[in-house]
Amino acid sequence: MALMRFPFVRATPLQQDLHGVKTVKTIQPNFQVLDSVEKLCATWLGHAGFLVQFPAEPGHRPLRVVFDPIFSDRAYPSAWVGPRRRLPPPCKIQELPDVDFIAVSHNHYDHCDLDALKALWKKSRAVDFLVPLGVKTILESVGIPADQIYECDWWDKVAFPPTAGRKAGYSFTCTPAQHNSGRGMLDQNWTLWCSWVVQQIPEGAPAAASVYFAGDTGYQTAEGPCPAFKEIGTKLGPFDLAMIPIWSGASLTFLGKMGYKARPHPGRSPQLSDDQHLVTLHATPEDAVRLAADVRARHALAMHFATFAGSDDEALEPVVRLAQAQGGTADWRAEGGFGAIDVGECVALDVGVPRD
Repeated sequence: MALMRFPFVRATPLQQDLHGVKTVKTIQPNFQVLDSVEKLCATWLGHAGFLVQFPAEPGHRPLRVVFDPIFSDRAYPSAWVGPRRRLPPPCKIQELPDVDFIAVSHNHYDHCDLDALKALWKKSRAVDFLVPLGVKTILESVGIPADQIYECDWWDKVAFPPTAGRKAGYSFTCTPAQHNSGRGMLDQNWTLWCSWVVQQIPEGAPAAASVYFAGDTGYQTAEGPCPAFKEIGTKLGPFDLAMIPIWSGASLTFLGKMGYKARPHPGRSPQLSDDQHLVTLHATPEDAVRLAADVRARHALAMHFATFAGSDDEALEPVVRLAQAQGGTADWRAEGGFGAIDVGECVALDVGVPRD
């Protein structure tokens, strides 16, 4: 009988002398950055959570969208077991600025934190929710009204026309992802998973600002890269900002503290790097760079790493590899750049570049 291999190996020292590479930490949000109302602003809330603010029209408050917020200490239904945060949330939910929309990519606990979603609804009861097929009933179970939840299949578009004197409307497109779903043993893949495209659309003009939120996704298939991402880029891109996962997101904390990391998968294709599977549910840093190019992202911010990491090395390795995959840099500010910011960091981008 063959012996089962220990699924973890000793971590090796990481190269850190790369441009833009740092060990991310949690900082207090400087929401004054959001006063740059003519810019597209983003704040990393940790893990896959982001607050995005679109450029404001004169005399109107900027419109804000929150993606996949998680403020719980563990990504699990129990407060006593499951992956525990390494990095705390940057603030309390009540300290966030008012938001208009909340988009959820799928029902896994680290992306669909019901306590956070309910708290955000109570904070601003006019907020609308956008979810993939099957997730609406989960939100309704905590008291969020059904008429404030828009449930979508892949490629469905929900358009919100200009209101309250605004001249720009907004559209949300539910786009494909390569992942799965389930909150227990008996509901695996019963609900849909997705990514999201949000576009600010002035009257009679093309999109003025657009973002792509990848949710949680793999990239490789048995036939090569998943073609859905180039399709998204062709149909809806380019994007001023993309938020893309670069890691599986969490590991066994006690093994990370002992200096171990996940062993490379034994059934890999010879054309793929050591830890890429034939069909993946999570993107590696190398995959994430390719994905960003496929969707035609002008700027990309890394997510889904470090927050629930088992060790400092596991938190740093994704950014090191992200830089290596780009020739030694992880500078998201450059045109076509892809990098990381701290949890709680607020950044602002110009969107005045002509779009094709």
